[in-house]
Amino acid sequence: MNTVYTLLEVTAATVRRGDLIEIGSKQFKVRNLVDVPGGGRRVYFGSGEAFVFRRGTRLFAMRALRKW
Repeated sequence: MNTVYTLLEVTAATVRRGDLIEIGSKQFKVRNLVDVPGGGRRVYFGSGEAFVFRRGTRLFAMRALRKW
């Protein structure tokens, strides 16, 4: 099965489960999301690590568009 990915900018409001986010030189797959006060989101990665998106945080992510 092949997957097509697209590169896009994500924020606390637009990040989704399954997104691949690169921080530093490592890629992390978003496993879970939890809202935090002030409009942010705590993002849990498949590796067990976490990252907090504040309202103004913007990062690039790869998102799967379609599988066939």
